[in-house]
Amino acid sequence: MRKVFLDANIILDLIDNDRGSVERTKSVIAGYIKNGDELFTSCDIFTTVYYVGAKKLSKERIVGELEKILTFVSVLPIDMNTIKEALVITKSTQPCDMEDVLQYVCALQNRCDLIATNDKSFYVGEIEVVGTR
Repeated sequence: MRKVFLDANIILDLIDNDRGSVERTKSVIAGYIKNGDELFTSCDIFTTVYYVGAKKLSKERIVGELEKILTFVSVLPIDMNTIKEALVITKSTQPCDMEDVLQYVCALQNRCDLIATNDKSFYVGEIEVVGTR
């Protein structure tokens, strides 16, 4: 059993059926669940998904979908230590995206084995990063 961290674009694929990799993402997530893997994301991802999703979908749809996701995904906190560690990495690694690094550090601190993302430039450190495309 692995601990799999889901990036924002994976959660968005589960909510917005018009995204290009929806079916593949849903299949990969179903495979993780079938294998008994534990799925995680951060509290920060929920706000990002809501913000991005609200540009296209109704509030009711997004909230309803996020509630469904909470039935099979656990939400990890981001605290001061997570932010400080992410800032250190961001400052010393160029180029890198602070938001990606923050998610990476959250996954690292919570001993996740794998990060699932469709972001081809997602920060790569000690945790294996895989796409669903």
